[in-house]
Amino acid sequence: MAGVPTPNRRGGWLRIGLAALVIGTPLATPSFLTPTSASAASPPHIMLIVEENEGYAQIIGSKSAPYITSLAHTYASATNWYGLTDDSLSDYVALISGLTGSYKSPTLVGELASQGISWKAYMEDMPSACYTGGRVANYTKTHNPFVHFQSITHNPTQCSQVVPFLGGGGSGFASDLNNNTAPDFMYVVPNLCDDMHSSCPPLNKKVKQGDQWLNANLPTVLSSQWYLSGGILIITWDSATTSDKSGWHTGSGGHVPTIIISATSHGTFSSGGNHYGTLRAIEEAYGVGLLGASSTPANGDLTPAF
Repeated sequence: MAGVPTPNRRGGWLRIGLAALVIGTPLATPSFLTPTSASAASPPHIMLIVEENEGYAQIIGSKSAPYITSLAHTYASATNWYGLTDDSLSDYVALISGLTGSYKSPTLVGELASQGISWKAYMEDMPSACYTGGRVANYTKTHNPFVHFQSITHNPTQCSQVVPFLGGGGSGFASDLNNNTAPDFMYVVPNLCDDMHSSCPPLNKKVKQGDQWLNANLPTVLSSQWYLSGGILIITWDSATTSDKSGWHTGSGGHVPTIIISATSHGTFSSGGNHYGTLRAIEEAYGVGLLGASSTPANGDLTPAF
């Protein structure tokens, strides 16, 4: 029954039917709500992987994306999920702050750190930890929201958690997972060739490149103790193709694929939402406050797909 608190599989609480609220008249809600679930003593494991510039119709069922399509059919696929803008950085920022245009607002990772919950952002081709410079190889600062927030870059402890994907000294993405040293929250951004942004040799096919990158890297995740102890993976796209100006409740970033992988995620998740609803679900899982527009029920809630 809508609005009835029900225990989830991690011992926290979620509200069944919250996503259904988005089809009605939006409720007036504050921009920052009280924590709803979980505790730092046993935080969940969540990974968010962000891809680029492809819509739902370009990915799910595409011959160029057989691996991603198989994930959508095996686990949970959000079939009515949307980006917010056609500006990449704004979408990335929204996913960690609940806003599209502010670098001074609180962030999800700041909330996690304050609760003693570990996190890292893994950026493919970034040359060094806490690198705040411009483009190097196929890395771009535009796809790294963390280095735009002074609350992170001016805090050495926080900034040191923004690391190269391959790492160094045994601290990269694969080594963290293989050595069971991966943090509770993992934010992953492939490089411009691997996130479907650019066509690159030898394939010169954006979607196929991204599909093969996921096929090469996700088995490391799915076989890890990090995942086997209740891990959740969310794969989403910042926005759809530029011709798609559709949105859910707010924004015009287009209809994007969003896939949720976990031991309990199966089937179609048809409730509507956008990136704020993705952030809301992550916040609820960790029991931290709801930032910005993630506190608005009309933006959706991905939690039931977990």
